[in-house]
Amino acid sequence: MPHDPPAQGADAYPAADFRVASGVQPGDPVGDGAACVPGDIYRLRKGAGPRRLALRISADPTAPQLAGEGTDIGAPGDAFEFLSLLTFLRDGGDRLELLLIRHVASGGDFIIPLSPIAAGADFTFIAADTPPPGLRIADTICMAFAAGTMIALPGAAPVPVERLGPGDAILTRDRGAQPLRWVGKVTLRADGNFAPVVVTAGTMGNPGDLAVSPHHRLFLYARSGGPPAALIEARHLVDGDRITRRPAAWIDYYSLVFDQHEIIYAEGIPVESLRVGADILTRL
Repeated sequence: MPHDPPAQGADAYPAADFRVASGVQPGDPVGDGAACVPGDIYRLRKGAGPRRLALRISADPTAPQLAGEGTDIGAPGDAFEFLSLLTFLRDGGDRLELLLIRHVASGGDFIIPLSPIAAGADFTFIAADTPPPGLRIADTICMAFAAGTMIALPGAAPVPVERLGPGDAILTRDRGAQPLRWVGKVTLRADGNFAPVVVTAGTMGNPGDLAVSPHHRLFLYARSGGPPAALIEARHLVDGDRITRRPAAWIDYYSLVFDQHEIIYAEGIPVESLRVGADILTRL
């Protein structure tokens, strides 16, 4: 029986919930670069709540960006377009980046925050970038390890993720030693939806705490019944006891990219690498 491609999840808000509070176009919802005026101040509507967007992952970088099972926006199979990457400044000078996307069937626009966004706070628009050809929404959603995470190497002791670089050989579940293609780093406020999920040492046989971004998926074996193994987002494993959210002021997240999607070992737990399209790989 055929199976739907796996879906990558993100929290999205209707663009209409993020409007100009002060500036040239008061009351206007956020739009692409041509519609936004530098210096305008935006605010997220009080009471606005995120909706889950699930996107199918495809090995074909030219494939349409389609909603997957479990999406709260549109229906599985609906197409989405990546319109723009918008950059704002908070009152304290911190950057906020938003992905602006469109649900093709309805024409409705949505924003995906790449760092925490709070209702009522002021965000000053400063720039918009057009996404490069081939960049897909799912490629930009943060799936990463916190600094200090120990990554397994072939025939050597594990090393902290921040010490890895392109060309380093990493132990993978299915293909043995594979060279890293790229290591990405981003520093984010570690609160709200961006607080890491922490798997306490010993919970899954891990010698140390494993801290990953909420959407990062762990490769888990079923104890009884169901499929023999599955990739599960870390946030769905939170039990408030051994697996928790751990807010902090800031966190350094690291993403690892190989020539193809891999299952690697972080703190001894099998987890996925960041999946990107082949055309994006050629630019790394």
